[in-house]
Amino acid sequence: MVEKTAAFRQRRATDTARWRERLERGAAVYPVEVDGMMFDLMERFGGLKDSNVGDRQAVAVALGKLLRLALTALLRETTSRR
Repeated sequence: MVEKTAAFRQRRATDTARWRERLERGAAVYPVEVDGMMFDLMERFGGLKDSNVGDRQAVAVALGKLLRLALTALLRETTSRR
């Protein structure tokens, strides 16, 4: 059996704490696959710049903006059809 290092145990404890916080809030984390079209949409509607494509935080912010805009548009369309 492999001995766990202190750094590994600390990362695991931090991950577990974040998981418990999300669980208490009722939040869930899902993997998202992003292709070229999604990057184009994030540049156009989410404010992502070409120079920030490698920046995970910038991509996450742009994806969040894009998803919020998409959900808002979907809700607006749904309510207008009633």
